[in-house]
Amino acid sequence: MKNLNNRGLTAVELVIGVGLVAILTSVVVTTQLSVTRDQVKMTKELEDSIDTKLAERILFSDFNNVDPSYNNLTVLDDSGNKFFDFYPDVPANALGKLEREATLKITGRKEFVIMTQDPAAGGVLVYDPVLAYEVGPAPDDFNVAASLVFKGLNYKDKVVAQRPALWSNGRTVMLDTPAKLRPLLNGVANMKVAPRSPVYVGTVNGITTLSDSGIYNYVNMAHPETGEMMSSADIFLRRAPSIGGGQSLIRLRAVHLIKYYLEEMKDTTGSGQRMSRLYKVSYADGRWGTPVLLADRVEELNLRRDSILKRMIYFKVKKVKTTQTAGL
Repeated sequence: MKNLNNRGLTAVELVIGVGLVAILTSVVVTTQLSVTRDQVKMTKELEDSIDTKLAERILFSDFNNVDPSYNNLTVLDDSGNKFFDFYPDVPANALGKLEREATLKITGRKEFVIMTQDPAAGGVLVYDPVLAYEVGPAPDDFNVAASLVFKGLNYKDKVVAQRPALWSNGRTVMLDTPAKLRPLLNGVANMKVAPRSPVYVGTVNGITTLSDSGIYNYVNMAHPETGEMMSSADIFLRRAPSIGGGQSLIRLRAVHLIKYYLEEMKDTTGSGQRMSRLYKVSYADGRWGTPVLLADRVEELNLRRDSILKRMIYFKVKKVKTTQTAGL
């Protein structure tokens, strides 16, 4: 017959059993911590990736309509050169530095402004300058012009009749022409200066428009040949250059002045790194509107042009790399 041991476990067997249980528990806990850390890391990276991609998609949409900025905005790059210089008719070897780069970071430059065309208001409208004036009776002397009294771009609802979405109070609009001019140097066009059209940018106010310091700070509204300030639509229309000696061709479009800026945020990760939130805000009705958050934990926003001979702009949102400790 087989003898059964009814004495239970010995002390040695109990110690061995407890040790095995401790080892198994340690392995399980270590595995769970490792899996949790990986899950936290993957979740964080995914959230940062989604956050960055969303911000860059918004930037892409804005920069897709950035054509009105070129040679019109006075925004400088990090080297003090005009970021939006564009030379379509000058060889590269006749110019100096071709690259342009602007980097927003919490320890340095914190804002950048662009001007975009507003696609929601429709395309460019060819504008007849006479529509903005009350024309007086024809003089008896045909060598004398009839009087012109400026009333406003939307005088007698001429703009609304053609493009209702283009004209509403508070909207920012821009006048320019296809003619590209340069200042004269000893009677000859100075080819070292980027060619541009005279421009006027103002805010819709009733049938007319108003410009202000918020616009003057960023838009170059000086006449490219004479330097006269195009401070009103009336002055612009009276000074608009002709095309090939014929009538001036005036273009009217709705635009947005958009500012991107960084604002420092509190470090909630315990990493000790400085980080910021990236905001976007539009200018309307004579003031900057309500900011929209694009991304948080941003280290920098980099904007770059390889050459002032091309209109291409590259951008990258860089996030602060943080380490989080996982726990059970």
